[in-house]
This record gives sequence, C-alpha cells and structure tokens, in this order.
Amino acid sequence: MSVLAMPMIARAPGGLWGSLFAVRLPVQEEAAPAGVNSEASRLKSREPDAWRQLFEREMPAIYRYAQSRLANASEAEDATSQVFAEAWEHAEAFRDQGLPARAWLFGIARNVVNSHRRRWFGRPPAVAIEAFDGAAADPGLDSDLIDLAHSLSLLEPAHAEVVSLRFIHGLSLQETAIALGTSVDGVKGRQARALARLRDHLQEPS
Repeated sequence: MSVLAMPMIARAPGGLWGSLFAVRLPVQEEAAPAGVNSEASRLKSREPDAWRQLFEREMPAIYRYAQSRLANASEAEDATSQVFAEAWEHAEAFRDQGLPARAWLFGIARNVVNSHRRRWFGRPPAVAIEAFDGAAADPGLDSDLIDLAHSLSLLEPAHAEVVSLRFIHGLSLQETAIALGTSVDGVKGRQARALARLRDHLQEPS
C-alpha cells in the first residue's frame, strides 16, 4: 500500500465528498487521550522511551504529509528526519495543551516542508499534486483522495492547507489550529469557506 493511502478518510455514504460536506460547525472536539499530560512531561525531559514511542507512532503520518507536499520520496525522508531532529532539539518548546504531540510535530513539519518547497520549487502549495498523479495507479489509494488533492488548487493557499490537514491528514480542529499557529475559530472559518468553494465547484456544469 502506498504511504499516501490515508486510512483516516471516512468511508461514509457518498464517499469522501459526502463526508466532507456532512461537516457541520461547530464541531465537538474529542477529549484528550489518557496519558497525554504525562507524555508531554516525558518528551520535554527527553526520555528516550517516550521519544522512541513518539517516533514509532507519528513517523508514518509525518512522512505521508512530507511526501504529499514534496512528491519526492528522498526529499520526504530527509524532511521527516529533520522534523524529529528539530523536535528533539527544541523539546522544551512543546506546550502541553491537552493534546497528543502530533499537532506540535505537524507544525514543525509544515515549516520544514515549506522550507524544502521554497528551496526547490518556489512558493509551497498545500499539496503537491504530482505526488498523487504518480500514485494514481495504486489500488490502495482512494480515488476520491486524488480528486480532493486536485481540487485544492481551486482554493486560496490558506484554505487549501486547512482542508489538507483536516481531511487528507486527519487532524482535529484543535490540532490543525496548533499546527497552523492560529485559533480554532480561524480554522473553522477557513474550513467553511473552503468547503463552500468546493461545493460550488462540484455543482458547476461539467
């Protein structure tokens, strides 16, 4: 299965598009998993076991994010390594906000990947469409996911980034807000405008 195959995409009636437009705001956020607070203190103390568990749990998601933005496996591997190296170096900056470290890592990953994109390609898009084009023949990759990635080009970059993090990479509203350095209300607003634009696009005559 391709590393781009995202298991968090809902297989709801109507497929991915149906699940996207079934969203109603405000959304009730899930409670923080048990053990999050103790994990935060262990990560900030750089306990090896805590970091090993973090890497094993979150590395696949960070790599998928990097490859979806960079469309190059080697670059994605380098970026993923850099994300965890920077997280370790700046462990004391991890703010315990009652959520797993994933949101913090995605915030670092966003900056790292944007830096790679600027160096090689210029302005960084929310999703590198060529990554999905190259994986289109993979039966493990949801065709709706490919359609969504292509449709993100219709959106303003800030709106496309929210849709990418929320619906391609499976972050919650709170996690997305932390990753983007904005408020939950800001994420909700961008998401609502993005989904309205995508809905209008789907209703346009082909």
